[in-house]
Amino acid sequence: MRHYTVGTRGSALALWQTRHVSSLLATVGVSISERVITTKGDTSQAEKLAGKLEKGFFTEELESALRSREIDWAVHSLKDLPTRMPAGLVLGAVLERAAAADVLIARLEAVDEKGLIPLKAGSRVGSSSLRREAMLQHFAPETISQPLRGNVPTRVGKLRDGLYDAILLAEAGVSRLQLPLDGLAVFRLNPLRWQCAPGQGAVAVQCRADDSEVIGLVRALHHEPTAYAVNTERDFLRILEGGCTTPFGCYIADGRASLGLATETGWKRQTVMMSERPDTAWLAARLEELTTSREESHDWLARRI
Repeated sequence: MRHYTVGTRGSALALWQTRHVSSLLATVGVSISERVITTKGDTSQAEKLAGKLEKGFFTEELESALRSREIDWAVHSLKDLPTRMPAGLVLGAVLERAAAADVLIARLEAVDEKGLIPLKAGSRVGSSSLRREAMLQHFAPETISQPLRGNVPTRVGKLRDGLYDAILLAEAGVSRLQLPLDGLAVFRLNPLRWQCAPGQGAVAVQCRADDSEVIGLVRALHHEPTAYAVNTERDFLRILEGGCTTPFGCYIADGRASLGLATETGWKRQTVMMSERPDTAWLAARLEELTTSREESHDWLARRI
């Protein structure tokens, strides 16, 4: 029986995702061990993320270990992967997506449920992306956005310590780690209005393009409806050619794409019906329309959970 080595970052969420993949593969009787690999994103906690994801800020070292055959596959949060796959590497599987939405987690004394964003004026909100900052400025300009780095438990700890009045996180990470949030208010943000990062909530398995054995093994985990949605979301982002420097959000579900983009006149958003096989020209046209779109409304923006 061949033994396989999987590469992973060392955060609690990365380990959960890697062990989830390994547990699913264990049913076919393979032997798997982990190798924890530290990335620039893990060591450079003071750096802002703007422009970093397209340069492999969280993935470059894992991809290097793949190419040198030190590991057989790597497990990633799909939203961390550059939209252009490095030469010689492929996505062997995209697992079924978990919740794609962002959540707002707030200290109770900062909550005011009268506004679109249920926070008191002047609340300090920790955010790790330009997308979240742009939407926060649009929906709650009376709040103060502040940079937030660290793994998910660390970010929640900073909130509890009073360094922030509220923080914005991906719901999938909070749910997977089952973090205790007692004494805090949690609000799910509607992804049709507050668009998520492309690929958010999806786990990807990255392999060498020439390793047909591994590709065949992990392919059993592949969820095609998720892959179609998240790959199309990432196609939109790739066309923008901005990575994290372009505040952009996209959520595809039920045949609809909800798009959001920061422009000089504020956050623009619209919902479009998906083409069955969208090509680059179709995607680019939808992005062009987005810059002149009108404000849309939906039933809710923030719902307490």
